Amino acid sequence: MSDKNQYTGLLETKRIEPYILLRDILVNWWVLLLGALAAAMLAATAASIRYVPSYTTSATFAVSSKTSSGSYADLSSANTMAMTLQKIIESHAMQEVLCQKLGVEEIDAEIHTQLIENTNLLTLTVSSDSPREAFDIINGIIDNYSSVAYYSIGDAVMHILQAPEIPFSPDQPLNTRSISKKAFVFTFAALAVIAGMCSIMRDTVKGEWEIEEKLDARSLGAISFERKTKVAGDMLRKKKNAALLVTNPLAGFSFVESYKKLTARVEYRMEEHKSQVLLVTSVSENEGKSTVAANLAISLAQKGKKVLLIDGDLKRPSQFLILGVQVKEENELGEYLRGSANLQDLPIGREIPGLLFIGGRNCYSTSAEILQKPEMGRLIRASRKIVDYIIVDTPPAGVLGDAELLARYADEVLMVVRQNFMYAADINDVLDTFRSGGTRVLGVVLNSVKTFENSTSTGRYGYGRYGKYGNYSRYGENQRE
Repeated sequence: MSDKNQYTGLLETKRIEPYILLRDILVNWWVLLLGALAAAMLAATAASIRYVPSYTTSATFAVSSKTSSGSYADLSSANTMAMTLQKIIESHAMQEVLCQKLGVEEIDAEIHTQLIENTNLLTLTVSSDSPREAFDIINGIIDNYSSVAYYSIGDAVMHILQAPEIPFSPDQPLNTRSISKKAFVFTFAALAVIAGMCSIMRDTVKGEWEIEEKLDARSLGAISFERKTKVAGDMLRKKKNAALLVTNPLAGFSFVESYKKLTARVEYRMEEHKSQVLLVTSVSENEGKSTVAANLAISLAQKGKKVLLIDGDLKRPSQFLILGVQVKEENELGEYLRGSANLQDLPIGREIPGLLFIGGRNCYSTSAEILQKPEMGRLIRASRKIVDYIIVDTPPAGVLGDAELLARYADEVLMVVRQNFMYAADINDVLDTFRSGGTRVLGVVLNSVKTFENSTSTGRYGYGRYGKYGNYSRYGENQRE
């Protein structure tokens, strides 16, 4: 199959998410605008450079016969004059006379004669790029046509009815505004089409239907898009309360229901494999994995399960903010792993029955070394005996190797993929890394799913842009080695 046929076939099999397509076009509005403005200016400049004005002047004659005064004779003379005058003007003799009169070597103008139908009226028009030259040429013809072609015109006589005038404006004035508008609209539309094609061809996961098409994993569903700040005052104050939880009374119905479906599927798969420890991770930061881990733990606890949520991200812990937990020094997971705290002091109870939390707020630059110590294994083994499920929130697997270290203690891995964020190839690479390490991939959940159905009732997570991996090199105030 040729490349063209392959490309066409690929487009035909693409399922388009209208919201994502429109968003990808509008998010680059400034590129479209600048490109259209540049095209408009270039078009106006090119039109100005290439524009050659044309000035036209004309004269109208009444043709009559010298020997007869009848109308039939006048019409016959007019016809004769119409047929011969053009030849007279184009003759070598007339051209020499005009060149001598104007002081030029060659006449550069368009000269036409036209007989007005059923009349003895004849119109002579001259068009040139100079108004003065057009006027001089037509006057030169009027003054010299009879002497140049005395024997050619017979007894025809031309009387001027309308004398020529100097044209003060070109026949078609340069309208750069119209040209610029057309160039702007065309270029804007063309760039919008290109942006749309790039959006369609971009190999990201745009909908739940693409999870199993593009990724080497089972689909566990999709989490509906939800706004963090729902109160106008919070938006104006740019309040950043990290709690985007199913327990929030302002949480949208589709958001809560999507977590109920995810919890049911995760619980079913975990029981099917007799698994207890679930690693929740993502390829990149800002995909919402920590929020998914917290809500999954809460949802399981609400179903009567005993759940332990561990914040395994020692470089940038966030679960204490999401859950609103006050972590003391003796409760720090990092301090326990370094041998400075006791295991029994780590769990922190929550208001939700059956939910325990282990984590911290300190940032550790040597997180990889700490996680390789045997204390983490002891923690997981001890926790297996007292809870039904252990949910471990990890750093992004595509950014740090901490997730792979924690995967040694996990039974399953849940991959959180933000809609239209990461390339499918990058996600598959991370999935293969976990599989090669002997950890089963439970499945993939698509997060922050936006469609026209939920875009009006929900908002945005406020995620950063794809590729801001550098955030993991900046630690917090409570930095530890």
